[in-house]
Amino acid sequence: SVIVGGALYRTDGSLVGSFGESPELSFEQIIQGQTKFLNRSTARYDAVWDTPLLSDRYVLVIRHNATWVRDEFFAFIGRITGLVVIIATFVTLATLIVLDRLIISPIMLLRRDLLRAGAILSDDASCTLTLPELESTQMQRKDELGDVSAAFEQMVQQIANANAMRKQAEDELRLSEEKFSKAFHSSPNPITISTLQDGRLLDVNDSFLALFGRTLETTVGQSVVDLNLWQNLGDRQRMIQTVQEQGFIRNYEYQFRTASGECRTVLYSTELIKIDGQDCLLSVFSDITERTKAEAALRASELRFRRLVEQAADAFFVINFQGQIIDVNQKACDELGYSRSELMALSVPEIEVEFDAEEFAALLKRLSPNEPITVEGTHRRKNGMLFPVEVRIGVLDYGDETMILALSRDITERQKAQQAQARLAEIGELASMIVHEVRNPLTTVLMGLNSFKQMDLPERAQLRLGLALEESERLQRLLNEILLYAKEQTLMADRIELNHLCSELLESLQNNPALGDRPIQFTPASTDMVVYGDRDKLKQVLINVVTNACEAVSPGESVFWRVMPCPEPPSALIQICNGGDPIPPDILPRLTQPFFTTKSSGNGLGLAITKRIVEAHSGKLMIESSVETGTTVTVSLPLCL
Repeated sequence: SVIVGGALYRTDGSLVGSFGESPELSFEQIIQGQTKFLNRSTARYDAVWDTPLLSDRYVLVIRHNATWVRDEFFAFIGRITGLVVIIATFVTLATLIVLDRLIISPIMLLRRDLLRAGAILSDDASCTLTLPELESTQMQRKDELGDVSAAFEQMVQQIANANAMRKQAEDELRLSEEKFSKAFHSSPNPITISTLQDGRLLDVNDSFLALFGRTLETTVGQSVVDLNLWQNLGDRQRMIQTVQEQGFIRNYEYQFRTASGECRTVLYSTELIKIDGQDCLLSVFSDITERTKAEAALRASELRFRRLVEQAADAFFVINFQGQIIDVNQKACDELGYSRSELMALSVPEIEVEFDAEEFAALLKRLSPNEPITVEGTHRRKNGMLFPVEVRIGVLDYGDETMILALSRDITERQKAQQAQARLAEIGELASMIVHEVRNPLTTVLMGLNSFKQMDLPERAQLRLGLALEESERLQRLLNEILLYAKEQTLMADRIELNHLCSELLESLQNNPALGDRPIQFTPASTDMVVYGDRDKLKQVLINVVTNACEAVSPGESVFWRVMPCPEPPSALIQICNGGDPIPPDILPRLTQPFFTTKSSGNGLGLAITKRIVEAHSGKLMIESSVETGTTVTVSLPLCL
């Protein structure tokens, strides 16, 4: 019998009953250790029977006899072993026969293909998208081995494709690196690769070395701070902050320092890149030093031009081709009485009374870029007053547009001078006619009076005769001076050295008893002062001016006479100074007017003739007078260059 005993327990642990041999497996072992089987010898073993009828209220432990089971098991093992040996022998033989064709040979083919594919795939030079046919894939099996062969072929092809793509990517990368290297090193713009934080230069091109005057050995590996490249390190810090925020900067203007210490202005662009996981900067420099200098020079030139325009004696107008005023200078505002903004709101016909819109358009058609034209017109001031102008009109490039530049000059005084000159010419013609008409009778009168001098006349008659002769001679001198002033000045010009001319005149003037005891202090120029002029007429000028200066001071007072150069424009100055009473300011402008005189015995033509002679030499006659310096007459003559 297999069952030799047992025990029944309630679920609370109380024993209900037992039979046969008592089981060694107790209720406590079952509950505490969750043990359901106990085998302490080869002859007996205890086991808990699990049945649905007992599981909720009872626990049944059965003690079994293991001897029969063991014997039956050993017998079964013996039978099975013999059967297995027979079957195994048969199966092995059959399997070897079948497997050799169905499995072993295909596996060997697969192994050879694997070795062959491995050799091909391991050779980088043979990386290709198309592999030779594999023997193992030609069996076209429909079983698992066929699936393995197909998977192997697919895997090999995928690996080949991956290798080919890797090779292509490597080739493209190498080509890209070659292109970058060539572009980097052959670029005319300086280029650097540097670390972001410490600015250590990893690579630079030849243009960078040339711009900053450095060598590759002393540059690569150094930081921009050590090389003192940045003129202002604060600019670099702000640059780094901007790059960290947006990843790049474009065309920022910075100052950099070369190896020699020269400051260069560059447009700086940089891009944040990764090299071996480290943040780096790819930077491009564009040297704009010369451009900035040119721009600064242009701005300075424009500023100078603007100042020149603002300080010019002429009114400047910039006008578009519709006649609208675009810009003006201060002189234009002053002449017309408008503010700048008021003038820029007007058009040409609103200030020019002689041109309406159609006439202005016709005038513009006459303009050409290289040939300005000059016209006369009449401008109207803000208060309605009209005045004559001469306008020089030309084409001007004004920024990106073509404008009209008009230079306007008030010719009121010129017209007055021309009118005065015309009147003076008429007076000259009349004077010449009168002189000719009077001189001949006067000559006859003088001859008659001189004949009376040979007679023995009473004393009273002789006094009257002397007075008549004196006045007749004075009248004759006046007629000669009127004729000299009225006729056109003609010069017998030659090269004259003024120091020598003045020295010649000085001796004769100092010996002139009419000048009295008035010493003349002459100071020549330190260099030769050569002018082109009429010697006799210049002598007449100097004699007249020196004589007037001597007559204006008391005996014993000195007259100072000096010759000196003037650099701008190149000219010679002859100055005659005296310390006499100053000439009133209202009298000074009238001294050179004909027939104006402050002397009781003068006729008012001496300085007028002097001025005409000086102006005929392209010179100027200037008279200044003050209490401190006395009166100074300056004759300015252009030097021979």
